[in-house]
Amino acid sequence: MLKRHLSSIALSCVLLACGGDPAPQGSSAGGGGGAGGAGGSTASPPLDPALFDCTADGVPERVSPLPPACALDLTCAERLVTGHRGVGGELGVIAPENTLAAVRAAIALGVDFVETDPRATADGVLVNVHDTSVDGTTTGTGNVDAMSLAEVQALGIEADKYAGDFSCERVATMEEVLLAARGRVHVLLDANKTDRMDLLVEVIRATDTLDWAIVDTDEVEKIDEALALEPELLTMIRVSEEAELTAELAHFSAHPPVIVEVNDNGPVEDLVPLIHAAGHRAMTDSFVIDLAAGFGDDPGLYEEAFATGVDIVQTERPDLLLRYLGR
Repeated sequence: MLKRHLSSIALSCVLLACGGDPAPQGSSAGGGGGAGGAGGSTASPPLDPALFDCTADGVPERVSPLPPACALDLTCAERLVTGHRGVGGELGVIAPENTLAAVRAAIALGVDFVETDPRATADGVLVNVHDTSVDGTTTGTGNVDAMSLAEVQALGIEADKYAGDFSCERVATMEEVLLAARGRVHVLLDANKTDRMDLLVEVIRATDTLDWAIVDTDEVEKIDEALALEPELLTMIRVSEEAELTAELAHFSAHPPVIVEVNDNGPVEDLVPLIHAAGHRAMTDSFVIDLAAGFGDDPGLYEEAFATGVDIVQTERPDLLLRYLGR
């Protein structure tokens, strides 16, 4: 079914000369709310921007019907949702990726985890930027590791495709992200983006988020380094094959991960039963399904994401996935 939907999308794009980023659901692509001020479409977005944009009255309270402990409980049988880069990156329709507005929106939606991308600036501050440079998400240019925090935060955020006012948004520090998330939503810290495990551990400690932050990487050495600095850290491993799964679970037997992610190139159908047999929960991405579900406004397609038995799905469209789950 999914292949049929994707074929229809491809044909439509050829006929309609599709290109660029998707517009917010129910809105026109020409909306906006970038560094210049409020903007956006007059149509209804998936979530009221007043809950999370620059007009919001602080960080919203947790609305998820699931207890926070479910995110860390290996016996929790609920289907869980991770918002990629907050509430979506290239396919997202709610808020600019990796911003504080995206974290607030994720909380207001009721996701279980937000995925983040910590990178160190030239002066040693972790900021939440997916790419090596700021070119794709801000009004400026340059590599994050060659810029000071002041230089990075002097830039506005590109937000023209989103409904709402994001004029106050700047590149967020990981400290700001963790403080906003604490007590409301668990945070996956993608340590593939940085070698500074010392800074990562430091910011988790400084924000008192040992119970809310999860160090996430497929580099065993980084997890070892982080655990040597803070033995109580929560961790997530990533695997692509059975031998890798077996080796890493053995390596971390004294400090098991709270999540095992199956990488995009891994055989999900084969690895998920093995992950479950070892007493762990599995996560995988749904980015291809996100594209099809968003194009056809069809949340039902997410049944395919869970058909493999995965427990946690990381998505660019948490609004649609939560709709499918009835949350």
